[in-house]
Amino acid sequence: MQKQKKQFVIITILLLICIGVWLGIRVYNDKMEEKEKQEAEAERITVAEIDADDITAFSYEYEGVELSFTKTDDTWTYDADTSVPLDQDAIVSLLSNVESVIAEDEVKDYDDISDYGFDASEQKVCVKTEEQEYIFTFGMNNSLLNQDYMMLDGDDTVYLVSTTIKNSFEKSVEDLTQAEDTESIEE
Repeated sequence: MQKQKKQFVIITILLLICIGVWLGIRVYNDKMEEKEKQEAEAERITVAEIDADDITAFSYEYEGVELSFTKTDDTWTYDADTSVPLDQDAIVSLLSNVESVIAEDEVKDYDDISDYGFDASEQKVCVKTEEQEYIFTFGMNNSLLNQDYMMLDGDDTVYLVSTTIKNSFEKSVEDLTQAEDTESIEE
């Protein structure tokens, strides 16, 4: 009987040691994961922070035509034809792409801006608030990284950003128009 009690105590102690080691490893892994997350946040390059509610106007070029929009009394209108019924949610969704423009990398020292496709810029997006105007100029696409080169007006730095920003502004007015209610009303 004495021998069984000793074995039980030893097994219990070993079990408690294993649980302690497991908890220690788990805490260590959580701390390392948090540290990696903080390092990744520190490496992010914020190009622009724009509150979408503060945007009063924006424009961009689509298939060679500049499309411009203005917000009046919280309603977006197409400047060329204010009678076009715009889908307000589609506009808000579109503008969410420029609320927080984050770059993966930046190039400050370069020989020729044309190396990044800015000599024949493919796309410009202009966003205005009451206080400031932001002009994002997109150069060529880096197909290896699947990212676009971009510059912010007034800044000589070339940024490498997600293709989502540029691609989201490849919409026609029809893409931003409110869908008509096609249900027939029976009388």
